Amino acid sequence: MRRLVFLLALVFAAPAAAATIHGNASVPLIVGTEASDRVLAGAGNHAIQVAWGGVDSVNCGTGFDVVTADLADKVAPNCRVVSRRLSVDPSTNSLSQHETAVEPDDAAWGSTVVAAYQLGRFETGASSNIGFAVSRDAGRTWQRGVLPGLTVESSPPGTQRAASDPTVAYDAIHGVWLIGTLTLEASASHVFVAHSSDGLHWSAPVTAATGALLDKEWLSCDIGASSPFRGRCYALYTDDQKDITVSQSSDDGGVTWSQPVPANGGLVGTQPVVLADGTLVTVAGDYRGQLALTGSIDGFRSTDGGATFTPFTVASLQAASSGPMRGISLPSLEVDAAGTLYAAWADCSFRPGCTANDLVLSSSHDEGLTWTPPQRVPTAPLSSTQSSFIPGLAADPLHAGRLAIVYAYFLPGSCARGSCLLGVAFVQSRDAGATWTAPQQLDAQPMAMTSLSQAEGGRMVGDYFSAEFAAGRIVPVFTLAAPPLRGRFREAIFAASLGQ
Repeated sequence: MRRLVFLLALVFAAPAAAATIHGNASVPLIVGTEASDRVLAGAGNHAIQVAWGGVDSVNCGTGFDVVTADLADKVAPNCRVVSRRLSVDPSTNSLSQHETAVEPDDAAWGSTVVAAYQLGRFETGASSNIGFAVSRDAGRTWQRGVLPGLTVESSPPGTQRAASDPTVAYDAIHGVWLIGTLTLEASASHVFVAHSSDGLHWSAPVTAATGALLDKEWLSCDIGASSPFRGRCYALYTDDQKDITVSQSSDDGGVTWSQPVPANGGLVGTQPVVLADGTLVTVAGDYRGQLALTGSIDGFRSTDGGATFTPFTVASLQAASSGPMRGISLPSLEVDAAGTLYAAWADCSFRPGCTANDLVLSSSHDEGLTWTPPQRVPTAPLSSTQSSFIPGLAADPLHAGRLAIVYAYFLPGSCARGSCLLGVAFVQSRDAGATWTAPQQLDAQPMAMTSLSQAEGGRMVGDYFSAEFAAGRIVPVFTLAAPPLRGRFREAIFAASLGQ
């Protein structure tokens, strides 16, 4: 990937007042202040970081410029790639890492996109709140809020809950958006589901499942015109205490949920989709060892509305460590307009000695019964030391074979120098993964590990990212961070609206 050169000679203005910041071709990184700045990038290619500031205005000039900005910032149309900060951490408890936001998911219907994410990450796991954002124009503008009924601040002492694993789905038959959340509590865990008719105003969450130790729930809804289960939504998750993967369903827009049905053994990171004929297909990881670096990508399918399930295997897994990051090789699953299934995950099998991870892609043309051998997605040359992970896969529901992936990666050579730097990029394919575009950088400023929240397993941006096709655009959601300021993190969820 041709990345804008990162130089130590940054452009700063005095933080006490608004300033006009001029760029030039020899200084490609422009960083705004806390005030309301006016950025005039001028000629040349620039990376422009004005998020976490006042209401800024940015004019990019004639080059190819990558901008990260706040929702209220005024960014000129001549800026080529613009990512907007969705999240603000409102929590004030003494236990969370403020301001942090991680682990986004999004779903789309027409030009509407709804995203959800963790707010105020605890180092021991989960977060203070679940935030949401909704866009009516395919990711160009957004409104945001916090789900009701989950916040740590509102919980009685001794009963505080931590919220995790947000997932978004749209039930087009009942006309409702759903956000699923896993909560961790002193003596139990729950899968909660909130619903909304407009993506902005949300119900209090209802309980879908309760267990001693539940993990990584995911939602998907059946909108198939020929499906006998049309209008049914599914919640799948892992019951760690029983070492099983569980499915539940709702036929009333997420208000009530069926009894749990064991679907498979204890897989991790369930990713379900529903095909046009009502077949439910799920993939997840079956990991070996404490570090989860080996095992297989497995799955299961149901043709009877989630009453019974048949297992299958997608491929074996061999992954390199993403340390010092927390970066479990979880799969991302999508289905395109032709009904072809695609699964992507991080794997080191194409690297001699398993020295770094690539993104790999496998597909199924027979509803998950058989899968193609994994093919490498060229996010970097094989000779590069770049390691790529946390893929968020999107497949176009209107055009067969159109795919997109947002992902995180270590800048080549940065870890060898003793200080890993993290970037976020995006690739897309128009031919079912046979060829891919050159990677497009989404972050303006590479992220040092000290800019990221701490979690069990390493520094964290999330166990997954996400992307969706919406009204002719692609909308990825992902985590970016700037250096902490006055002891407070600046780690947030961003979204871009990109052309196909």
